[in-house]
This record gives sequence, structure tokens and C-alpha cells, in this order.
Amino acid sequence: MGIFKRYLGKSELFKNVAVLVSGTAIAQAITLLISPVLTRLFTPEDFAVFAQFSAIVSIVGVVAAGRYEMAIVLPKSDSHAEELLFLCVLFSLLSFVVTFLVIIAYDFFFSNDPESYFTNWFYLAPLAVLLSGLYAAFNYWSSRQKTFYLNSAGRVGMALLNAAMSLFFGWLGYAFSGLILGFVLGQLLGVLIMSHKHLLNFLRDIGSLRFSHLKERGIEYKKFPMVNAPHALVDSIQDNGVVFVLSYYFLSPIVAFYAHAFRLLKAPVGLIGSAFYQVSYQKLSQMKNNHENVRPFILSMYKKMFLIGFPFFLPLFLFTPEIFAFIFGEKWLLSGEIAQILIPWIFINFIIAPISCVPLVYGKQTQAFYITIVDILVRFSALILGGMLNDYKLSFIIISAFCSSLLIFALIWYYYIPLNNEVQKNN
Repeated sequence: MGIFKRYLGKSELFKNVAVLVSGTAIAQAITLLISPVLTRLFTPEDFAVFAQFSAIVSIVGVVAAGRYEMAIVLPKSDSHAEELLFLCVLFSLLSFVVTFLVIIAYDFFFSNDPESYFTNWFYLAPLAVLLSGLYAAFNYWSSRQKTFYLNSAGRVGMALLNAAMSLFFGWLGYAFSGLILGFVLGQLLGVLIMSHKHLLNFLRDIGSLRFSHLKERGIEYKKFPMVNAPHALVDSIQDNGVVFVLSYYFLSPIVAFYAHAFRLLKAPVGLIGSAFYQVSYQKLSQMKNNHENVRPFILSMYKKMFLIGFPFFLPLFLFTPEIFAFIFGEKWLLSGEIAQILIPWIFINFIIAPISCVPLVYGKQTQAFYITIVDILVRFSALILGGMLNDYKLSFIIISAFCSSLLIFALIWYYYIPLNNEVQKNN
């Protein structure tokens, strides 16, 4: 924690980030520590099936609450924020129904395809989507209430039960189903921990909620489902849709190697970047409401994230294949080679992650969506080209190079958004 004190000082920001980082650090540590055991209990083929399941949940789950969860921290009134929380619950239930119907349809039409990864365990996907929406909603409600210890505890509980159940079911020989069950049970515990302190008050206030108020709040923050939700959906497809394209062109071990590498590389972003993001989002919203200059804050966050990340990513980049082979076993050497290619892109992602909320705060979701569209076109074009040439490494080299360049552009743009907003306001 010394490095955080040195660069952040003894501020409220540091205390909130420290709480979130400590919880996320424990959660990520649990995941990383059991990975060498899981890679020996489960085969790459098992991880390939689980990658498909988790990709479905991640893609749909990111919009399960209609993205209204992102608006919970914005209203000045707690009653308005509570109405947004209720909207999130309704959208999550709707997402459960829609996902369930889609799974039934896919089972009916495509489950007999010999190339399909479908299994009856995929019927747990709608429940996982519902839990994703509820987790996101209470995560932001907890941030608004500044009960960051609940955010932290929820992450730890989710990771701990996921790890314990995955190990248990793997030991019993459940194959990929053990990974799926551990994932869903971990989600359930995370939601219960995150929501339990606020749930009674929320249930008590449901009776006083009026449909007209919910409609009013939905319209007031309509940009979140109408603009931010498609953006988030496409953004999630960028990361998780890769699994489906890879499974079309390459054997299942390649799918597992990529999913394993990407998950481990994103861990620092989840560990530190997401914690800074959650606190920065709340702080930037407050600074904007108070008409403060936020550009020095943005620049300082870039510097902090670079100084925190560089000592980690540089040695990792130099020795990734050897590290993966030693920790996870020789059969995961190719996963390390894929990770080495992706590291420059992930490092820039780490730097920009805390400030990626700027377009939300300043109403620039549409422009940010255009960047995401370009990003996904590059990624999938690279995957298709590599698939046609039967060269998966070429795909990842193109993705890493072009997506890094796009992130550098976004990094500069985020810095100038507040300035442009002030110029337009003064004019």
C-alpha cells in the first residue's frame, strides 16, 4: 500500500481506493493462486466450454440492468437514485427472461451441431445474467452510499466461493460443469454480500415507488440504455466475442489458451484500474457538479497508473511464456506466448481504465461509441484474417498494435473533453 500513499496522499480518495483495491487484490489473489491447480484439474477443452459460457454471461450481463446502474451515482437526491436502482432490478429480471428464451431457441435449433459447445449446463446462463445485473446495481448503490467495504467484501466473497466450489467440483471430476457451478455460486454470494445492508431499506421503500416517477427517471437518464448500453454491449463483445470467432476457426485449446491469457492479463485492470474507476467516477461527477477543473485530476491519474503499472508489465512482457509454463504447466506455454503479444495493449488499457468514465460524466457516450465500433471492427477483421491464413498469432499481433493506437487516441481525447465542454458553455 506504500506506493498508493506516496502518490495519492491521505485523502478520502486514497481511503476509498484503498478499501476497493484491498478487496479486489484479495479476490484476484484467490483467483490467481488457484489457477495452477485448476489448470491441472481441468483440461484446456473444459476451459474452452467454460469460456463460451462466461462469454455469453459477460456479453449479456453487462447490459442486464439497462446500464441504469451507471446513473445511480449521478442524482443529488437519494430518492431519485433509489428509483434508478429499482429500474435496474426490473431490467435484470427482463434480461433473465430474454436470455432464457434465447437459450431454449439455441438448444432447439443448434445443440445437435457437432461443432457446437452447447451443454445443458448453459441453462444456468440466464440466472448468471440476472445475478450480474443485480451485482452491478447494488455495486453502484453501495458506491453512492460510500459503503465501499461492501463492494470490497462482495468481490472477496464471490472469488472465494467460486474458487472453493471450482476446486471441489473439479476434485469430484465434474469437468467443465464444475467451473460453471463455481462461477454461478460465487456470483450469488457476491450479490448477497453487496446488497444485504441496503436490501431491507430497498424492499421497504418499494411500496412508495410510483410508476410515474420511474418513468420520469427512465426518461431523464435515457442516454444510458439508449446510448451507453449499445456501447457497453459492443465493448463487451470486443473482449468476449473473440472466443466465438476463435472457436469457429481454430481448435478448442486455442480458445482456452486465449481466454486464460486474457483473463490473467486483465487481472491488474480489475485489481487496480476498476477500483480507481469506481472512485474516480463518483469524484468526477461531484467535481463536475461543483464546476471544478477536472483536467489536472485526469492528468494525475494517467501518471499514477503508469507509475503503478510499468514495474509490473515490463518484466511480465519479457518472460511471460516461461512464467506461464512454470506456473500452469508446459501445456499452457502457448497461452503465455499469446499473453506476451497482448501485454502492450493491456498496459495502455490499465492506464486509461480509471478515466474511461469521462464520456459518461460529460455526456459524450455517442462519440465514445464510435471509437468502440472502430475497435471491434479491427479486432474481428484481424481474427478473420488470421483464421483464413490459419495463423492465430497474426490475429493477436494486429489486435495488440491497432487497439493500442486507438487507446492512445482515446487517452488524449478524454483529457480534452472537459476543456471542450467549458468552451461550449462559455460560448
